[in-house]
Amino acid sequence: MEDKLERVNKRLKEARDDLDKHLEKAQTEEKRLQDKLHDIDERKKQCAAANGTLDASDDDLIEINAGGKIIAARRGVLCQLKGTRFEALFSGRWEQKLQRDGSGRIFLDVNPKAFQAIVDWLNVLAISSEEEHKKRMPTVNEEYNHLLKHQMALFVGGDFETKTINCLFGSNNGLPRTANNSASKRDGFIFGGKQPREGGSRMVAEIIGAIKEKWGTLKELEADTSSLEESFLKEEQFIETFVGGEGETRDIVKLNVSGTIMATQRATLQVIEDSVLAQQFDNTKWTEQSNRPNVMEWTPDEVAQWVKSINDVPEEVSQLFIENEIRGSELFALDKEGLKMFGVKRVGTICLLSDAICALKREANKDVVTLIEHSPYCFGKILDYLRLKRLHSINLLTEKPALPSFSEDKRAMFETVVRYYFPGESSKLILNERKSVPTGFSFGGAAATYPPSNGFGQPSPPQPHPFLRQPPAAPAPSFAFGIDPRGAVFD
Repeated sequence: MEDKLERVNKRLKEARDDLDKHLEKAQTEEKRLQDKLHDIDERKKQCAAANGTLDASDDDLIEINAGGKIIAARRGVLCQLKGTRFEALFSGRWEQKLQRDGSGRIFLDVNPKAFQAIVDWLNVLAISSEEEHKKRMPTVNEEYNHLLKHQMALFVGGDFETKTINCLFGSNNGLPRTANNSASKRDGFIFGGKQPREGGSRMVAEIIGAIKEKWGTLKELEADTSSLEESFLKEEQFIETFVGGEGETRDIVKLNVSGTIMATQRATLQVIEDSVLAQQFDNTKWTEQSNRPNVMEWTPDEVAQWVKSINDVPEEVSQLFIENEIRGSELFALDKEGLKMFGVKRVGTICLLSDAICALKREANKDVVTLIEHSPYCFGKILDYLRLKRLHSINLLTEKPALPSFSEDKRAMFETVVRYYFPGESSKLILNERKSVPTGFSFGGAAATYPPSNGFGQPSPPQPHPFLRQPPAAPAPSFAFGIDPRGAVFD
């Protein structure tokens, strides 16, 4: 009996030692991953200190000039999709590098209708459950579907539906988070060198299941951590390229298109070099905005130089602006109390600086608008095409942009405007005849017809997604991002 008891005790000790080894390995792996996450967070803070703000809050109101339309949202809403370019843009880490309009708003050279649809969708996501989210993606009028698709690919990623679900609710290859299907291959876990007998201790089975689930969760965390690290490494390159590609001009051009206000980068208008637009806004003729002070991008040295130029302000005061590293974006936020806080003492000097800052703000925010005497519909179509073409030229969009689409009743007017701005071969390319597509719009001049509407912005009967690769006999496309019942995939 003593020999049997000794064998049982030995087996229990071996089982306990095995359990301790597995728990120790799991704890070591968890600490490694937590340290890696902490390291990523620290690098993000360092980035924010150098290029943005450390005081970014989810409750901050962010105002965005999206192609001439002002859109506002809370930072927390815009940054829901962690690890995406969208989150990087509005995280606060790159505040000082983002392009801004004359009023200090973040400027994005994108189609405003499609961008508004994304922000509306994010507002809904903030109050949606996982199951509710899976049933909806951003939607726009069918005429702008291709622009929405390109913006989602640009800001979220190519497979944006799957990526969005993973960002919001975690990734597990589509599997529920249970011990039976966790992403672990450690099914051979044993105690004391032996598998527990069938029908053995329930406690042993639960311990094994819990440890397997732990390793599965750690594997998911490792994948998520690697994804976050990779996306952070690519952030700066994206920001630098998006706000102004290498060798590009960063001027923002405000346009009055027969009463409709639009805004774009000068580089976008120059993307087709032999066009009238490129010539109208080239360096030799572009004078409308070049004389305005671009205060939002001033460095502390440039701010100090401006202070020196103010009559009757002592020269040593300019040194205070350098010592306190006051940038152009911060200059406009300074009031009399702020000037006192960093060392300006004389009342007269404070008043002179305050008046000069107000005058500079008025000058910088003064609208200088270029008149475009053409149809807003036609010019807007051209501008959207040029935006996509520029993004493709700087490798931010992999898919070559489709030719402009237009309503059939606007055909003659659209062709006239295109030929005016793009004489010669360029207009032939843009107006290249293509086969009809069942969308109700003409691509490069070919007409088609809408499917009937059910009165809720959707065609009736239900149709597949317009951006899915279709089988040969596919019906007409639908107009909302969704899952194709036939299993088709996104291009």
